[in-house]
Amino acid sequence: MTKATALINWLLPTREERLYFLFLIAITAAIACVNSVTVIVDAERSGGIIDTRLPWLYEISSAIALLALYPALLLAVRRVPLTTDNWKTHLPLYIGFSVLFSAAHVTAMVAIRKLAIWLLFDGTYTFFGDILRESAYEYRKDVITFAMVVALAHIIQARAKPATAEGGKRIQLKSGSQTILLNANDFAYAKAAGNYVELLLKSGETHLVRMSMSALEATLKDAGVAVVRIHRSYLVAVPLVTEVTPKGDGDAELKLVDGTPLPVSRRYRAKLAEALS
Repeated sequence: MTKATALINWLLPTREERLYFLFLIAITAAIACVNSVTVIVDAERSGGIIDTRLPWLYEISSAIALLALYPALLLAVRRVPLTTDNWKTHLPLYIGFSVLFSAAHVTAMVAIRKLAIWLLFDGTYTFFGDILRESAYEYRKDVITFAMVVALAHIIQARAKPATAEGGKRIQLKSGSQTILLNANDFAYAKAAGNYVELLLKSGETHLVRMSMSALEATLKDAGVAVVRIHRSYLVAVPLVTEVTPKGDGDAELKLVDGTPLPVSRRYRAKLAEALS
């Protein structure tokens, strides 16, 4: 498994999110094409003379910047969803996210344009005249895009949750005197802790559950999660593994997509290699 594949699995872990991202690619590309052609046609109708490459450059640079930001936006929606229960605390966060989204979009877009014009036109590109006025203008456009992407992302994830539950991917685990319900696909890795197992989720959340590592492995596999035992005391989600580094004594070390290192004992190296193939 390549690092790129592992990163995609981390950013877009569900089939619904991947299809949604493909939809965003298609619609963003279509809008860029329509806007470029419209500028060129309008200029011809008015008798103006323009370099027809420029509208394409401007629209493509904006599209590339947006597409680079969409996965982070989908990740934010998954980690910090906006619901009827938390809107009072989370809505200000989303307003802040929208400002950061617009600032990042404009910064990346301008950088691409400056570089392209320097390389292709042997000139310079100036974006800001009146900084406040231009920033407000760009934010007004970006906030609409932000709101639509976020709203659709919430709908996609809301539709995916019932399917996950019906597909048996919600698991029940005992944590002390409590029974906790978890989405099995949120599992990152687990490590033994005496008579307990410390369960770590992709979000960084941890749970201490009273069960054996073998029982947890069976539970996750029954829920359809690709997991592999890498050590007597460690179990890991296969899609999160980005690299495996052998050691001189026959053991190895793997890294997860977030950089977490985990030990791999020689006893389980063959199983790991098979799972990653």
